[in-house]
Amino acid sequence: MVWLLGLIIGFFLTRLYHLTVMPPFMDELIYVRWLNEIRFHGDWLVPLKEFGWEPLGIWLAALINRLVVDPVLSLRLTSVIVSGGCLLLINKLAGRAAALFYILSPLILLHDRLGLRGDNLVVLAALLVFYGLRQRLSFWWGLGIAIGLFSKTTAAVLPAVVVASYLLIRPRLKAADFLAAALAAIPIGFYWLSGTLGQVINKQGTFVGDWLVKNNLLQIGPWLYQYLAWPVALLVIVGLLAKRNRLLLINALVPLVLLIISAKILFPRYLLPIFPFLLIYAAGGFNWLRQTLPRALKPLLIIFLLAPAWFSWRILIDLPTAPLPEIDQWQYVTGWPSGYGVKELVNYLQVNSLGPLLNYSAEEILIDKAVSGGYAITNIREVDGELIKDFPRPGNKSSLKLWRLN
Repeated sequence: MVWLLGLIIGFFLTRLYHLTVMPPFMDELIYVRWLNEIRFHGDWLVPLKEFGWEPLGIWLAALINRLVVDPVLSLRLTSVIVSGGCLLLINKLAGRAAALFYILSPLILLHDRLGLRGDNLVVLAALLVFYGLRQRLSFWWGLGIAIGLFSKTTAAVLPAVVVASYLLIRPRLKAADFLAAALAAIPIGFYWLSGTLGQVINKQGTFVGDWLVKNNLLQIGPWLYQYLAWPVALLVIVGLLAKRNRLLLINALVPLVLLIISAKILFPRYLLPIFPFLLIYAAGGFNWLRQTLPRALKPLLIIFLLAPAWFSWRILIDLPTAPLPEIDQWQYVTGWPSGYGVKELVNYLQVNSLGPLLNYSAEEILIDKAVSGGYAITNIREVDGELIKDFPRPGNKSSLKLWRLN
């Protein structure tokens, strides 16, 4: 119990420390607008209506937003709370070593501190599915699938995990299994009744469809190596050899294979639902070494904790210098989706903007939707003027520019 309390305290200290220091990136600002739509206009279906995005994460953040006025903080607190539930579940499933690796994981830490729409909920859903299958309690895998399908497209792999697991363990089907399947189908029924099922299904073509196996493998391999850290990657291999658990392997392998063969757009965060199972293997490898190594060599096991701890420490104290994969560095720090530079621009305008306030009518604004109903990029038509100041993002690979229009 003392160990668990220490893990919980460590988890929340690492997640809540300077939680709002990182500027919100583009996706978070989309979700902020949705929270404002819900808060001020009561439009709870706005994520579904705009892009067919599953709404559960936004709904939870909207409830927190009733107590916490800052919408960005509401989104990020939602991620932390949901991930806290994942921590408790992984501790129950695999013990304190797995829970410790979960806390130290750079990939999980980074995305626990971001207000993403449903990634952590899909992790929770995947763990609930595994728990239900392992304990042969159908309700839990039904609940896991329902939570996942209410949260994000990546949860569509969970029914395949259940089917593959049932083919492996071959239990006699009971009434509880059919009730669990009905529970899992509730999100589909909700989308149909709300008239948004078409949007949910049609948006899949944006993210899923092309056969990009080689390209996806070339991306996923380095991401796993970087975010696991090489000592933990070695532990995963040891755990795979020492922990011959077919059910655990299915829960890790089926989502990974489906991601590799079907993903058309890929970011490291899409690996989040797979990561807890890799960390369970790492914990198994760690425990096996702890039991088999001579006592004199056991202190060397701390090496397996230091590598992910150092990476996570860099994320906590100075994200721009953390050794993130290039795509995450671009999205969160150096590229145009990053929020770095916005605060400096606002501060400059507050101090130096002495001219009259200019208002542009709707006819003078061009809104280009890169994905239908999704990302909106707003530009002034026919920009012609003088560049006043440049606000570079970290790494000086992109910047925000302030213009005086003629």
